[in-house]
Amino acid sequence: MQIPLLRTLFKQIVLITTVLCAVGLVAQDAKRNGVEIQYGREIHRELTIPADARSAVKDFFPSFLEYQDLVMFHPKFGYYSSGRVSFTNDYQTFPIVLAPYFGQMIAEQMYFMWQGMRKAGTLAPNEKFTMAEFGPGDGAMAESILDYIVDKSDRDPSWKEFANQALYICYDRSPALNNTQRERNQRFGSRFAARVADATDLTATIPAGSLKGVILSNELPDAFSVHKVVLSPNGTAEVAFVVPSIPAKNWANIRPLISTQVAKAVEDDDLKVEKKFFDGKSNSAVFLTKASFVMLLENLVPTSSYETSANALQFQEIYVPAAVIPELASHLKRNAAVYAGVLAKTSRGLVTYINLGAENLIRGGAAVLKSGYMLTIDYGSTWDGLLGEDAYSHFRAYGPAHHGGGSSDDDSQNTDNQIYNPYLGPTLNDMTTDVNFSLLAAEGQLVGLKPMFFGSQLSLQAGTSISLEDTPPNAHEKYYSWVPDFQNPGVYKLFVQQKEGTDATYTYPDKAPESLGLIRSTLTDAQRIRAAEIEKRLSGALPPAPLKR
Repeated sequence: MQIPLLRTLFKQIVLITTVLCAVGLVAQDAKRNGVEIQYGREIHRELTIPADARSAVKDFFPSFLEYQDLVMFHPKFGYYSSGRVSFTNDYQTFPIVLAPYFGQMIAEQMYFMWQGMRKAGTLAPNEKFTMAEFGPGDGAMAESILDYIVDKSDRDPSWKEFANQALYICYDRSPALNNTQRERNQRFGSRFAARVADATDLTATIPAGSLKGVILSNELPDAFSVHKVVLSPNGTAEVAFVVPSIPAKNWANIRPLISTQVAKAVEDDDLKVEKKFFDGKSNSAVFLTKASFVMLLENLVPTSSYETSANALQFQEIYVPAAVIPELASHLKRNAAVYAGVLAKTSRGLVTYINLGAENLIRGGAAVLKSGYMLTIDYGSTWDGLLGEDAYSHFRAYGPAHHGGGSSDDDSQNTDNQIYNPYLGPTLNDMTTDVNFSLLAAEGQLVGLKPMFFGSQLSLQAGTSISLEDTPPNAHEKYYSWVPDFQNPGVYKLFVQQKEGTDATYTYPDKAPESLGLIRSTLTDAQRIRAAEIEKRLSGALPPAPLKR
């Protein structure tokens, strides 16, 4: 079975366990240091180093989060920010395939929110109702929403008033994508703007308390860079750092493509790595530090051999105590009880992906909203779905290298799980992680965001006049096959949060929300004792257990 090229269709297939088993893509457990680890096959070619060198790892190599952020968002070579991503060939999403209906549903939901804010007095008639979309891709959803608002305003006085207050802003990290969004939607004049901003650091570019309206995202938090963490059965947490290298035979081909100065810097850093971690012994590969990895790719971008050179890189992982990253340690401490409850039920450890960017998005949204809503559409689950006994991975990488292409990277540990391999075709492919909506809700409540609705993406249709039965003009060729996917309640989710004080009478039109809570089975007495010890260790009250290598 060939891996589907379309991103959203692939995400649906990933969740069908029986299909995955048939094609050998299930992320199997594996042993590490004699201990079974859930999703352990995703530990990629782990590199063992002397214990006294572990504290230096962060000074030499990128964390997994930094690696992912570089290959996805570096301004020169990142998959997204370089403009290399193709929204037709690499993947497509519901706002494109179900256009214009997908955007029209959202427009109606935001109209209901605008009405409520006007009635509640939290939005004055002369104030802008800002629809701030983060991660807007090529601007397709903005186009559908604004087209609909303009059309309705010609026929309905209330919608005309809404249209007069509406301001749609596309915020994106990528200036190249900003230009695409601006060109696509320039016909909407002063109703539309495109600006550069990082969704994980909103207050860096948007003043606190400056927005009234809706912060909107569709399939955004899943693309944030994540920390890759191994939790041992006793609660010791280790975080992944990435060690890039170039096999000697490949370095011989790459070296002539770059300047002598850059080549020397790469080789100097290789010597530093070998001295620090390998007793100065020469290896058959040239090791790259974080600095030389960036320098090398920046200098290869202008060459015609960029893709070949990127595919020639190899990668290994080193795991060190999670405490080396303070914000990660803080996350583990805040959520220690949840992780401890999961680990106490089994003798296995766990590979998990921690999305601190999603937490930052929620905190930033609460900060910049004076009043209004956050509307998050993505695929994912709750704590139970992400830490339970699922048979599939919650991290995926896919694109040209995962569809018959390849890489020189030795994937011997992951031969059946290439779809989970983030090191095939670095900077040439997409990476995503399932969103933890329980975590978004908990973080939101800490900063004044009240959860109003959580449920299926299908709930976008609730209370609206939009029907998917009528074929839209110029329907996408995949329209009919994607309608059932949109109506599938199990995968894609809608989460609505309201800033405190916005509108006490607002309710979401769908009256059948799903639970955001963690449904935990009763622990035995022995498991409760074990969970308490694990919680202390994750909270920092107990030192990490000794690491065996």
